Amino acid sequence: MKNPGISFCVITGGHRPDMMEALIQSIEAQQIPAYEILVCGKYRNDPRVNYMETINLAETAAVCKMRNLNAARARYDTIIILDDDVTFSPDWWEHMRRHDSFDLAGCRGLDPLGNRWWDYQKIERGNPLASPQLLEYGEEDPGSYISGYFMMMRWDVWHAVQFDEARRNYQHDDIDFCHRAKDAGFTLKVFSDAVVTHHVDPRGRVENDRAKAEFIERNATVATAEEEARKLLLLKDYAAAAQKYRTLAAAHGRFDDCYNFAFCEEQLGNIDAALRWYRKAATANAPSPARRAAAWFHIGSILRAKGETEAAEAALRQTLELQPDHKKAALLLDTFPAAKGGR
Repeated sequence: MKNPGISFCVITGGHRPDMMEALIQSIEAQQIPAYEILVCGKYRNDPRVNYMETINLAETAAVCKMRNLNAARARYDTIIILDDDVTFSPDWWEHMRRHDSFDLAGCRGLDPLGNRWWDYQKIERGNPLASPQLLEYGEEDPGSYISGYFMMMRWDVWHAVQFDEARRNYQHDDIDFCHRAKDAGFTLKVFSDAVVTHHVDPRGRVENDRAKAEFIERNATVATAEEEARKLLLLKDYAAAAQKYRTLAAAHGRFDDCYNFAFCEEQLGNIDAALRWYRKAATANAPSPARRAAAWFHIGSILRAKGETEAAEAALRQTLELQPDHKKAALLLDTFPAAKGGR
């Protein structure tokens, strides 16, 4: 039996020491009665943490091996799997201390602007190239999972399941763990009153990108035009993806095809074409209000850059009507003097 307490299990490639410092300080500020901070990867000796140096694993994006090494040496009965660019809200522990019944859980995850950031979602099982979709807190789905930047679990859950060490970062490592945990009879929960921020720091992601491309190439069956287009988009081959999505969008007019075609054109610098197809997406049958809001946000951003202020404001207001908590749209709208105080 492990002692009651929390083992914070952090993996790091050593590229973001300032973020590591912010993470450590945010943990210390919680004043948790019993805890430890375990760091695995490429960092430095620090009296506040228990450091295991595994530079080769860090440099090859071997996130599952590092997570398992941390969890195996945890002293406490609850472990939290963390990336090094996460911070805890000041009242995180005040909320979490009330929750003591869970196997595997997440919290409300935000990006630096305060938008919800991929904390609890679903993906089609058996389809590695499927697009994840956010779930409402409390909603259940066979494909549900919790993102690997923050995963909280009982130590016994980790011991029974463990991370698949054949997987590197961006190779469905978190999806695989959660699905196998559910298949083993463990439950997933999300405590939305407790908040963490994922800063999505871009430093040190070169090897992660290689691992992602490797996973896509290995799992792409390319049986349909849609799958081929999705593969090219994931690989960021925007020119080739645009050709595929242009055909699909023209033939079917579906939201995803129009939106993805517009996105590729925007990445390629074809702004007028992007604007035209974002507008087609905004009027198509979208899978959710949030997806339509995404199209309107792009429209507003492009129009603002083109100097079409009135139309840009209207598009951003439409974004907020569909998704009131769209922080980026609210911030952009507030850059228009006439819009301040008018929402």
